[in-house]
Amino acid sequence: MNLEDILSRFVDQCNNNQRLQEMNRDWTRRIQLVADDAPVRYWIRSEAGRLTAGHGELDGVDLEVRAPLAILEGIFSGAMSPTEPYNAGDLLVRGHQDDVMRLDIITLLIWGE
Repeated sequence: MNLEDILSRFVDQCNNNQRLQEMNRDWTRRIQLVADDAPVRYWIRSEAGRLTAGHGELDGVDLEVRAPLAILEGIFSGAMSPTEPYNAGDLLVRGHQDDVMRLDIITLLIWGE
């Protein structure tokens, strides 16, 4: 499964989770995903709690998530926690700390620990 398919599944999981819908109803953000070792960029948009995802470059990015492709695939598929690659310096996240924490909570609620 490629990252685009993984993000589509992640978005579906989020959009079908009533708890996340309530929690994120006031969260509108643009998240750019950058795979250090792949030529294509991906994105996730949250608009009033509903997520969409795709590939390409976003304008007005609120949060940038940068890692090797395998790590991005692992995190968004639920195969790995973001904690270890973040602590090792393999996962870089740029943006407001509240947004970083919100994205962590979303992945935790969808995939668990």
